[in-house]
Amino acid sequence: MGDTNIKYNEKFGINTFKREICAELGGGFWDRLTDGLSLPDIDTEAACKCCRMRAFMERFENMAEPGAVKDVLCRVRHGLHPSQSAWAREKFLEAGDLDTFLQSHLESELANFEELNRSGRDFYGQYITDGVLAFIREHPSMLAPVRKGNVLHVMAFPADMTKYLEASDPRKKRYYACHCPFAKESILSGAPVSHSLCSCSLGHVMNFIEAFLDRPLTGRVVSSVLAGGMTCEYEINIPEDIMKKYVKA
Repeated sequence: MGDTNIKYNEKFGINTFKREICAELGGGFWDRLTDGLSLPDIDTEAACKCCRMRAFMERFENMAEPGAVKDVLCRVRHGLHPSQSAWAREKFLEAGDLDTFLQSHLESELANFEELNRSGRDFYGQYITDGVLAFIREHPSMLAPVRKGNVLHVMAFPADMTKYLEASDPRKKRYYACHCPFAKESILSGAPVSHSLCSCSLGHVMNFIEAFLDRPLTGRVVSSVLAGGMTCEYEINIPEDIMKKYVKA
């Protein structure tokens, strides 16, 4: 989950996609990509079950190499930039050890959710019930990256944790897990938006890790609800020099 206190600097929408696609593939590519398309609008996409984003992604994947699609979407990352989590770099250097930093961050995040549970206050509109808190405790990678060897594992919060935990129907469960306004409604339609779009969430996850490691990183989507999974999970590769300098065990 990373930085739960982040402040968004820009309104995320199709212009964020345009900026990164043009930077990677050029303005001419964007013009060809969008020729004749009704562009997805974040505020109205739900009304058409995300049909415009489905068409946009289908054409994007047909026109660009898979690696370019992933690279672009990783930079879209919901409009985030590592500078928005710059505080984490100082904390990481103070710790001087990756595992120490991750454990401290986990404890801090968990304490915050325990306090939300005690006080009855919400987290972005979600109340941290006893059941939700138990689920969070069972999945620490929702709070802080979990290191396994030279890989960091991260799991995304379900968008509506209470309904997610209550749902028995797999499609409804995936629906309540998904955060993306460009894709969420397509899950219930039976024709989901391409799961390649989940590279945007991979970039979101990498944003916090890139902030405290102070460099671009690589990773992959391990599981996503758009691809039929029950959770959204990611792996981020730890550079060799970071392993040597900041991993003691």
